[in-house]
Amino acid sequence: MVNSSKTPTGKAKKGQVAVRVDSGSVKACFPRSYCNKGQIKLATGISLVDGWESKASQLQRRLQIELEEGKLDDGEGNFDLGRYQEILKEYGLQARLRLVKSESVTSDDQLPPKPELSLMEIWDMYCEYRKQGLRETTYERKFQGQYKSFVTSAIEATKSEDTAKIRNWLVENRNLETVKRVLAYLSKAYQLGMKNRLLTHNPFEGMAEEIVNRGAQGKTQDDVEIETDNDVLDRTKAYTWDEVQAILGLADNKPHWFNFLKFKFLTGCRTGEAIALMWCDVEWDKERIMIRRTYDGRIKKFYPLKNDRTYKGEETRRFPMPKDGELWNLLKSIPQGAPSEVVLKSKGKKIIDDSVFYYFWKGSKGTISKKASKGIISTLIEQGKLTKYLSPYNTRHTFITHAVFDLGIDEKIVSVWCGHQIEVSNKHYQDVAIFAGKTNPELPATTNQQVQQQAEINLLREQMRQQQELIDKLLQDRDK
Repeated sequence: MVNSSKTPTGKAKKGQVAVRVDSGSVKACFPRSYCNKGQIKLATGISLVDGWESKASQLQRRLQIELEEGKLDDGEGNFDLGRYQEILKEYGLQARLRLVKSESVTSDDQLPPKPELSLMEIWDMYCEYRKQGLRETTYERKFQGQYKSFVTSAIEATKSEDTAKIRNWLVENRNLETVKRVLAYLSKAYQLGMKNRLLTHNPFEGMAEEIVNRGAQGKTQDDVEIETDNDVLDRTKAYTWDEVQAILGLADNKPHWFNFLKFKFLTGCRTGEAIALMWCDVEWDKERIMIRRTYDGRIKKFYPLKNDRTYKGEETRRFPMPKDGELWNLLKSIPQGAPSEVVLKSKGKKIIDDSVFYYFWKGSKGTISKKASKGIISTLIEQGKLTKYLSPYNTRHTFITHAVFDLGIDEKIVSVWCGHQIEVSNKHYQDVAIFAGKTNPELPATTNQQVQQQAEINLLREQMRQQQELIDKLLQDRDK
């Protein structure tokens, strides 16, 4: 027996918890005086290997404190099996819990009520169920990343698992579109638990449908990154082109970040798409770049591009890169590598880590091994050169709003370049795509029209010249 308060007989003193070997396994034995159901013995999950006594001793002391403070009572005179399970988890233990009653317990005694699963246990169970049917990056970034973060943040903020409090906190503090999705998945998770007879009801049923898309309030900086492309024309979520120059000016002393930022501002690419650009995607002869793939930094893998408008079957974007333009000169300034090498690299000439870029952009609080940094956006705000914080994702909004509102380029053309969804019929999409390939993203629409008109005039002149040469040749042949 492992217990700090032993009697000469080797048993625990009256009123003391014992953690000892019982029937071939290590069990926690609670005093008979604690529960009117008699003595309770519960598995601990401690393996009988060298050193087990130390872990058992730690657990015993913790259980004794919990017992004395009344935390193992569910408030109705019953043993709180759920609380006991939580304590085991804190010590990295897991056990199949079954009440083992001593001989003094009569046949009429009932087992303690089955503990309810915690909200996160239900969520993890649902994620495991969905895992096989999801793309790896979706599972990691969404279900185990963003969605799980929403749930844990709500639990921590409300200090409870009250579903109404969690729902209300999410609505007030997070992006509504994603909140609806999370609530819908939570409802499905509870339905799965009910189907497996682990739960008796679904407190999230119907919650997602009740939410109206009126916009969440009170978002923090950390939440801006998850905004969707539905608001790409919202100028409040974009920097002005003058502010872009200020950002690039401050980044100029770090060439790798300058190149990465300027590329994002000039193309509207998502961060993963910019990281994944390879030299084989740069077509100098056709004066364009091909956006074919994205990079997931969390699992460090490249994936084929999947645009928002996949119903049109478009999985590769063609972005114009006019010769001697800003984008052309930017890429020309970077030493060209092998076709399969990424174009934009970190300071250490490796694939860019988007989290490191995020700290450069926003700043960090610092750790024991790393000093705190303000980030370029915070610095520019302090200098009065910027008026607001926007996440790195909003470099995309900035390019789109600049192209549409400042340069006057048709939004349908910009959507072809950037891959965000817009109402364009399938039969007209190809025509828009062709025109998009001939439009300079760095020039105003009027200038593009003038260039296009001049190109058409030059083409007509060339055709007329060729026709005249043919006529002259025919006349000469006739006179011979």
